[in-house]
Amino acid sequence: MRELFRIDRQNYNPEGKVYRRPSARAIIVKDGRVLLNHLSKFDCYEFPGGGIEAGETPERALRREVAEETGRIVVPESVREFGIVIRRQRDGKDPDGIFEQENYYYFCEVTDECVPRKPDEHEVLDGAEPVWVESLALPIHRNRKAFERFGEPFIQRETRVMDMADEALRRQSWEMAEEAAIWSLGSADYRGMLSFVERTLKAAQTEGEREIGMHKLEFGYTRYEHTKRVLGWAKRLYDATADKTGLRYEDLMIATIFHDVGRAVWAQSGEDHAKAGMSITRDWLLSNGYAPARAEYIAGLVGSHSEKWRMRDAAIDRNLLMLMEADLLDDMGLLGIVMDTMIVRARKTDATFYDCYSHYERYTHPMQHDCPLVTPEARALWDAKTESTDRFIEQYRKDILLGAENYTGYR
Repeated sequence: MRELFRIDRQNYNPEGKVYRRPSARAIIVKDGRVLLNHLSKFDCYEFPGGGIEAGETPERALRREVAEETGRIVVPESVREFGIVIRRQRDGKDPDGIFEQENYYYFCEVTDECVPRKPDEHEVLDGAEPVWVESLALPIHRNRKAFERFGEPFIQRETRVMDMADEALRRQSWEMAEEAAIWSLGSADYRGMLSFVERTLKAAQTEGEREIGMHKLEFGYTRYEHTKRVLGWAKRLYDATADKTGLRYEDLMIATIFHDVGRAVWAQSGEDHAKAGMSITRDWLLSNGYAPARAEYIAGLVGSHSEKWRMRDAAIDRNLLMLMEADLLDDMGLLGIVMDTMIVRARKTDATFYDCYSHYERYTHPMQHDCPLVTPEARALWDAKTESTDRFIEQYRKDILLGAENYTGYR
């Protein structure tokens, strides 16, 4: 099992006798909630679990401890490793000894069955009670305050593990939601297309990212993540459009998936990324059984999507227009605020709150008020994003500027 971290208080005689007391602890998730023990003595939280008895495996000890402390039954097949935490400090009973504990953490699930709890004396004294929490964020916050007050090593350990587990659970939930959204687009082919685009862009990432500008490269902006966001905007635009005359949903989705794949080729040849993407798209579609005429049409959308000046042409293909508008809806709104904040910090290591505000006023605000979109559906989305940005900038100004009500810019 991988080691998560170590807590070594170094308050012991290194030559002292080592007393080992391994434990197993459960990260239990059910219906989006996490089962913890709340200890009223410290007003803190810990994962259910405890000492591994002689002859027990960590997994067996896990099931026993969860049943005793929470009255819930672990599903054996659901147990999977998360990591181990090593804790070393002076032994509480032998001042010359070393207490060493290997804490094994596992993700697992529980059944709906409940059995009588059997808390031990230590748990009773600590006021341990099982509780379901919607998120680990509040327990982490409470634990940090409890550690400041009591300084107990177990609180420090549980807080750090909760923080790591919270990140893992959030990432897993995000990926599951994203995967479900991709499948909901309507074709099993989209997953394969996205995988191809991801591999193609990643293969040229080191060279290819230079074309998006250092201001984005500095904080890890990637074209693949951009592609997935644009795909979401294209779906929203399509769904919001009542008159779908001339729109071809599947062709729009495919063109959106491939629209920036040519960025990889650009890095090596200097060729226009849209035109390079047109060739890549056509080849992929033809090699995967798409009819030549359809492959040519979709590739044409990819090849023309950067020609944003055509958006106000009344004769423009509606699928091309929708792809262009979806492309422009990304990187603005509150996402633009966060991105610009990262840019300021990347460019200036001693950046202040004022530096960020100045950037918003000089760049973010003018850009977001210059709406290039054409259709009412797209403009409504743009306006909603711009409104949220304006509210943020105004409140931010009030938060950081003494005498904010008197600020008028140039005098």
